[in-house]
Amino acid sequence: MASLDRIRTDGFRRWYERQLIECHAWLVSWFLGLIALVSGIEVAGAGGASRMSGALLLLGGLAVTLYSWKRYRLLLEIAERLGEQAICPGCSSYGKFKVQSSGPAPLPDGGDPALENHGGGVWLRVQCRKCGDEWMLK
Repeated sequence: MASLDRIRTDGFRRWYERQLIECHAWLVSWFLGLIALVSGIEVAGAGGASRMSGALLLLGGLAVTLYSWKRYRLLLEIAERLGEQAICPGCSSYGKFKVQSSGPAPLPDGGDPALENHGGGVWLRVQCRKCGDEWMLK
């Protein structure tokens, strides 16, 4: 719900930009985790006393890599999904709307089970600032 509040206060375009920045920060974290993972493999393979520290580095890198990739994909999917629907059907303006109502679930007009797993079933009922047309972002 914090994202929905940010869309209300900052506007969709600013939220979308910040969402992509945060998303790509997770991608950088994934890459750094991958470097730690490969370094852990190399240190663990050296043998001797460094084997334990290499194994810990490997496990830490693996955890960071998996978690970062999951967050990256989730945030990118939500941003892409809402970004594709942010075009007004009446006047074709992009991202120029105000949020009328929102919710995590269920959708007022039924739900899409495939989207319930990604983004927690977030929906927005919005109104265009230019022409006043209303539509749903799911």
